[in-house]
Amino acid sequence: MAGIAIAVAAFIGLGQLSLTREIAKTNAKREALKFAAERCQYFAEHTVPEHSKMALAYGRLRLNFLTSNPRWQIVNGEIVNHNFDAAAQAVQDAEVPRFMTELVSSMNCIEAFAIPFVAKVADDDIGYQETALGFCEQVKQLMPAIFYMRRKNMARYESAVRLFDRWNRRLVASAMAPFMKSLEAFIRDAGQGIPPMGADD
Repeated sequence: MAGIAIAVAAFIGLGQLSLTREIAKTNAKREALKFAAERCQYFAEHTVPEHSKMALAYGRLRLNFLTSNPRWQIVNGEIVNHNFDAAAQAVQDAEVPRFMTELVSSMNCIEAFAIPFVAKVADDDIGYQETALGFCEQVKQLMPAIFYMRRKNMARYESAVRLFDRWNRRLVASAMAPFMKSLEAFIRDAGQGIPPMGADD
């Protein structure tokens, strides 16, 4: 009887432990969703206005280092295969200090927004759904400035770059999906019209 009682108690204990884990998992998911919603609100109320102020200052000062057809790739969080040569860097060195306050304020907001998603404490799907297009466009515009900050050892904006890389890949994949389906259908249909090897004409 004692052995049976111990076994039953152990079974009940395991069930309670499993239930506790499920509750903790549900609560963590709920908090991640809530945090993501708060970050989306932060993006709308802080990141977008700061980026707009930065863009106005950039235009008022008639700068051009952000709009000189920059090319680059992100590989393992690093900016590579870029065209930020000596001439482009000279332009960065001359222009960036002229509106550093507005630029850094905008970039700090972008980084602050990105950190919880990179750290996986905010729900990635909600953040992507609500802000990916705007966020990726901002980071894309500011990549020459991020390169400048890294080159000068002033800041890396690591989370912004990593989140951009992840979300931008998803955006590209989503944009390509309909074309891939059409291409697969085309290949499938074309294959059905090819006679087998050795068939008579």
